[in-house]
Amino acid sequence: MKQYKVTFLPAGITVPVDEGTTLLQAEIQAGLKPYAPCGGNGTCGKCKVTLQAGAEVLACQTIVTENMVVTVPQVSAARILTASQSVQTVPDGVDAYTLAIDIGTTTVVAYLLSGKTGALLAQASTLNPQGQYGADVISRIQYVLDGGGKEMQQCILAALDSLTRQAAKQAGIAPTNITCAAIVGNTAMHHLLLGIDPRPLITPPYMPRERSARTMDAAGWLPISGKIRILPNIAGFVGGDTVGCLVASRFDRREKLTLLIDIGTNGEMVLGNRKRAVACSTAAGPAFEGAKISCGMRGAEGAVDHVFLKNGTVSYHVIGDKSPVGLCGSGLLDLIAVLLENGEIDEMGHLEHGDDTLCENVVLTQKDVREVQLAKAAIRAGIELMAKHLDVKIGDIEQVLLAGAFGNYLDPASACRIGMIPPELVDRIEPIGNAAGEGAKLCSLSGGEFSYAAKLAEETEFLELAALPEFQDCYVDCLTFEEDDE
Repeated sequence: MKQYKVTFLPAGITVPVDEGTTLLQAEIQAGLKPYAPCGGNGTCGKCKVTLQAGAEVLACQTIVTENMVVTVPQVSAARILTASQSVQTVPDGVDAYTLAIDIGTTTVVAYLLSGKTGALLAQASTLNPQGQYGADVISRIQYVLDGGGKEMQQCILAALDSLTRQAAKQAGIAPTNITCAAIVGNTAMHHLLLGIDPRPLITPPYMPRERSARTMDAAGWLPISGKIRILPNIAGFVGGDTVGCLVASRFDRREKLTLLIDIGTNGEMVLGNRKRAVACSTAAGPAFEGAKISCGMRGAEGAVDHVFLKNGTVSYHVIGDKSPVGLCGSGLLDLIAVLLENGEIDEMGHLEHGDDTLCENVVLTQKDVREVQLAKAAIRAGIELMAKHLDVKIGDIEQVLLAGAFGNYLDPASACRIGMIPPELVDRIEPIGNAAGEGAKLCSLSGGEFSYAAKLAEETEFLELAALPEFQDCYVDCLTFEEDDE
């Protein structure tokens, strides 16, 4: 088989590839970690590169048939949420240093802590390199089932190794001085990290191969000494990250009826209080992370992150105060809410005057609106059906905790205006930052907290929405933007 050389600019990296390789595969081989939300299926249009002749092409659809020079667009660093509400615990004190890692579908964050005081000493973050195989977990699982399991596992292990070393360097210690780590992630991230067959996650009844908490030797996994604690999973797509949120929010100690929502590529939710709690997962899809939106992008410099009415005129804010290059999740939510208020979008989601141009490089299409409707309906249906399961009314919910980056940056009023969250709850919404990461911190510092995580996972009921006969009707009802009767 013939081999050709592909040179990627501006990095100046040249790699030899076999004839028939796609440019996307060549980018991965070159270690460039390309952004390919659709997993190389040619549907998202986000992997554009420029050939030497000046033509712009999709890397995933362009086959290498000769030596090539390709320019890859420079992407601004993503805004990664690391902050959270701090929760106090009494560290065991047996470890001088501990490490907490939150493996999100989109981002990965590592926190280095004093094992004696619990103080945060350093932190490091990166985009999850598994994103080069698809933005959503289903694409990644399919990649593994097609034989790419080792690649998927090795790229996340390399990222964890790098983040650990970065954090240790910031704190002026050797990685081996860290003697305990705790890791959270959704069920798919958990299985892909540990090399567990993910097939059960996409096969009825959609339950994980492994649910229990795990403690294992760090050797071969992280460049630390000592042990790693892996938080447990609750069900198919309600994983250790949700358990971390429950730990950080002390969910089973709350008197008030509380709704916890973590909206990412999946929407994990828990409703309850100290008496009882039920969890569910909704296929929100990656719309709020820009993957299926025509001008969508991650929250990075150049992204429109807020849209609002100012003196009757539609105005917007751009991250980094740069020229706009796209629209991130919070901006997308705001834009649709504003267009609903202006009558530009009707209650069925129809754009009255065709595609809406917010500014140069940012256009909202009818397909974009439909993607948001699908995502918001899944979340809203989950809320409605959990309330029904617990035999409570939506108005009985006394507080709403929004975890994760999207929840931290969105405008609650916009989320309620489009009907993703019931409008009557708008004044009860509180963002709590990276609560999953906070839960991981607590579990790295204390064996008692780790045991508490296992208890919470065991006691939280799971509601499989797809198995409910009323789910489809509820979901369809939630697709509209019709304002609720208060």
